Formats: sequence, structure tokens, C-alpha cells
Amino acid sequence: MATIEKRESSKGEVRYRVRVRLRGEQQRTRTFKRLTDAKAWAVKVESDLGHGVYVPTTADRRRTLDELIDKFITDHLPTSDYADKDKIEAHLGWWREHAGHVTLDKLTSKTIAGFRAELLKRRTGRLPAVREEGTADAPIKQSTVNRYLAALSKVCKWAWKELGWLPSNPVLGVSKGAEHPGIVRFLADDERDALLAACRASPDPNIYCAVMLALATGARAGNLRMLKWDDVDLKRWTLRFVQTKNRQPRYVPVVGPAQAILQAHFDRDPTQKGWVFKGARDDAPADLDQPWRVVRAAAELVGDKHCRFHDLRHTTASYLTMNGASLAEVAEALGHRTLVMAKRYSHQSGEHVRGTLERIAHKLAPKE
Repeated sequence: MATIEKRESSKGEVRYRVRVRLRGEQQRTRTFKRLTDAKAWAVKVESDLGHGVYVPTTADRRRTLDELIDKFITDHLPTSDYADKDKIEAHLGWWREHAGHVTLDKLTSKTIAGFRAELLKRRTGRLPAVREEGTADAPIKQSTVNRYLAALSKVCKWAWKELGWLPSNPVLGVSKGAEHPGIVRFLADDERDALLAACRASPDPNIYCAVMLALATGARAGNLRMLKWDDVDLKRWTLRFVQTKNRQPRYVPVVGPAQAILQAHFDRDPTQKGWVFKGARDDAPADLDQPWRVVRAAAELVGDKHCRFHDLRHTTASYLTMNGASLAEVAEALGHRTLVMAKRYSHQSGEHVRGTLERIAHKLAPKE
């Protein structure tokens, strides 16, 4: 039921405070200057609550997105199983800076879409590697915008399902832009030979082993960098990746020349404990990015031939495909949970489908 209380200030100003109570629902209150507005609001709220329609409380009108994000980062993010917590927190920093003032009752799909448009106007602040110096910085990619929306969606889903601060997840009503499938860059034989020669000549103690393991296993740079000797089995020749993108430990075999290189790397380690790729401090592994840039330049894999460390993973997948591995085998070798990512490499060679098509070839033979 609704009650309306007439209140008068010390200056003689009259206000009408409405209280709407419904069993099983939190009390809703609102103050109006006119009695007719107060009565109309009371009738509408009673009807909406009776039909299960969301009606924001006073707290909902006061809580802001900034407050929600802070609570998410403090209370939920540390105990969650998200694999990319640092990136999520960084993306939420943008939402807090630009949309933190928005109260939760105003946090709608339309509002979020407006900030998405603002996000699309951003510039990356850095040049793509293939551009010449002096050109304008690149626009933000649609895939990056989608990651920002995904981070906010995690917050809103938590606020909806666990806190009860939102009636639903408004991000679900915001359309995501199509993402570019990306260019699969893989090393030709001469490029691979030049890169490995540059790695062998490098004074850095880690880069040769890291590059060889990347090519032999298709592992991501982050997984290799965080390897510890406890994760390496030199008898069974396997690597265990604990913190993976799929949030599940993976065991990856080490094959071919990579075995001898890994064994030599272990023998050179005076402690044979801790990080496989040791840095200057004991509390962190080596930074592989700088030595990678040096050997990449030495192998002339820059400019039009630009190659990222992640392209070593593409190289492994492309080699597997071109040597007849099925999409399922590529997905399993690289730790993909679906065949969608593995399918990116199918264009490298048509040989992997030859056997399938040959099974119907007899139907095309002319009858005698």
C-alpha cells in the first residue's frame, strides 16, 4: 500500500513524500512538489511491483557504477577464476573514469551504447609496427571494444545475480561489433632458419630456448614465461602450463630438437629450481620481449615481414595443418576448446581435406 506524507520546510515550501510498501519487496520512497504527481507515482509503483516490474529503490538511485566497480574489484575479482584479471581491471578503469558517475537506475543498454560510441572514437596511442614513423596513431579495434564491454558485462552480471543491485545485465542488450578474423602470419622455412640462427647468436641466456619451445609446442608467450622447473618433466618430456587462457592446466609434450635445447638450458641453470627463464630478480621471471625484439630484427623479420612472438604459435599450427593434421588435432595440440580458432589455419593447405573428398571421387567416374 502507499502512504503520502505532507511535509513543510522552515521556508514554508510544501513537499509530498510517498512510501510504497508491498509484501516481499523493499520499500520505495520518493518526494514530489505536487500532490497529483505523488499520487500518480504511487499508483504506478504499486502496479509495477504487483506485476513484478523492476522499480529502483532509493539506494539504486544513489549507487553509482564507480561504487559497483570498486566493490567488484575488491570483493569478487580476486576470488574469481578469470584468467585475465589484470586486463579486466584495466578495462574497468576506463568505465570508472568515463561512466563512473552514472547511477545504477540509469545504467541501461542505451546508456552503455552511448559510451561504446565514445570508446570507438579512441586512438590507441601507438603505431602499428608496419606503419612509418610520423603517421597518426591507429583507431581502437572493434575486438578491443568488445573486450571492454565483456569486462563491464562481468560486473553487471555479478551485480544482477549475486548482489541484486540490477534487475538484469544491461550489457547483453548492447550489440557487439564484428571482429576481424586476423591475418595468420607464419614463418617460411628460410625465415625460421634465420630466426633460430639469430637466437643462437644472441647473448641472452633465455631467448633461444624460449623460441624453440614456442615453435615445438605452440605455447603462448605468457605460458612459457611463467614456467617453473617444477612444471617441467625431463623424463617424460612434458611441460605443465598451470595458468592457461582456458583456466585449465595443460600438459604439452616436448619433441625433437627442443628436448636437447631444454636439457642444455636446465644444465646451465645453477639452481635448477624456480623460474625456467630467470630474470634479474628472484620474484619475477625474465622479460622475453626485449631479447625477442633484438633477434627478430637480426633475422630481418620487421617492416613488411613483421613477426610477433605470438606468430610462432601460428607457425606451429600452420605447420601441423600443412602436414595433414585435422582441425581437431590442431585444436588439441594448441589447447583450443573449440574448432573455431583452429579453422583459421585450414586455408594454409587443402591437403587435410583431400582424403575426405577422395572418398566420394568414385561417384564421379563415368559409367562404361
